[in-house]
Amino acid sequence: MIHKIIMDNGLRIVFEKIDHVKSVSTGIWVGAGSINETTINNGISHMIEHMLFKGTKNRSAFDIAEEIDSMGGQINAFTTKECTGYYTKVASYFFDKSLEILSDMIFNSVFDEEELEKEKKVILEEILMYEDSPEDYVHELLTKISFEGNAISYPILGDIQSVNGINRQTIDDYMDNYYTSDNVVISIVGNTTLAEVKQLCNKYFSNFRKTIKITETPKSFEYTANKQGVHKNIEQLHFCIGVKGFERNSPHYYSTNILNNVLGGSMSSRLFQNIREKSGLVYSIYSFHSSYKMSGLFGIYSALKEENVEEALQQIKSEIDSFRKGDISVSEFERAKSQIKGNYILSLENTSNRMTVLGRRELFYNETIQPEDIIPKIEKVVYGDVLDVSKMLFKESDFNIAFTGNIDDNKEIDNLFKMY
Repeated sequence: MIHKIIMDNGLRIVFEKIDHVKSVSTGIWVGAGSINETTINNGISHMIEHMLFKGTKNRSAFDIAEEIDSMGGQINAFTTKECTGYYTKVASYFFDKSLEILSDMIFNSVFDEEELEKEKKVILEEILMYEDSPEDYVHELLTKISFEGNAISYPILGDIQSVNGINRQTIDDYMDNYYTSDNVVISIVGNTTLAEVKQLCNKYFSNFRKTIKITETPKSFEYTANKQGVHKNIEQLHFCIGVKGFERNSPHYYSTNILNNVLGGSMSSRLFQNIREKSGLVYSIYSFHSSYKMSGLFGIYSALKEENVEEALQQIKSEIDSFRKGDISVSEFERAKSQIKGNYILSLENTSNRMTVLGRRELFYNETIQPEDIIPKIEKVVYGDVLDVSKMLFKESDFNIAFTGNIDDNKEIDNLFKMY
């Protein structure tokens, strides 16, 4: 049973008690990611995530790490385009202490100027690392050209100029806007009691105040078809081919995930078997479906020698055309559906995964669900749904191409990607 608690300050807490485990997983979900940023402060959500580990009024950065280590626990954080999350997993008898540490980080971080400048250097190195990773780079480039001018196209890390422009005042202003009780969800799963959850959350998180002002997130993101490449002196050409996908709450979401599995989401998929195993043209090739609250992006990634690109692109296009025509077998559909369902069921044995399902659904949709409620949604998908989705996705003129490699001749580029 899932319990939802709304504190006096409006903070939402979702809790699931699991008696047979010896741990508790806790997540603090903040509705602030790169889609909430501007070109000026791009990267600030990620910067705050880093800085909350750099010391509080009560603890140094080392103290935070040492206390969690001494419990044998885990603490970490992440930033996405739509949210920032901070989470712990500890033995049940350390639940109180883990919440106290999280609350100390949220409410008492000092944002020391010297530490801030040091962390900027760390993040700038992280940006350079991503730029030196062609695979990461073309994925980011695909998102940028697909949603040009919309906040969803902003990189999570920011860029060199925007990161250098972040200071203590911009951090304070951003947290005043977004680190508020009605924009935060706490999800807790594990072996503790509802009474303890209520008591400890009131003790440690009543300081969250309601929003003074908040920048409204755009209602939707306009998709545009583009082609863009960046020259890099590397051995392989890395590329992503993209089309508009579906948002997470779309009725087509699970059908698209099954289609993705058939096309390139597993080692038994069409792309992997035909282009890697049979033709030997690539080492890495896969498809993906990146879904957000208000939009989505479906894509194919690969990397290979330039002399193999044209043949690989022709084979990829052939697979796309066959999907558009409905050339997907019932056995492929059943295998992919079974794999997705099985993977999800296995993931629910982990309290951290269950905590994530609860937190994300509550934050994005104000919806309290049992993690098992997702299973019937997967089971409900029928063969015809996947055929319908393949026709919706793969329209002739809607392909985006992002690529990077040792190629900068426009005629050569146009010739390579002419079929798209």
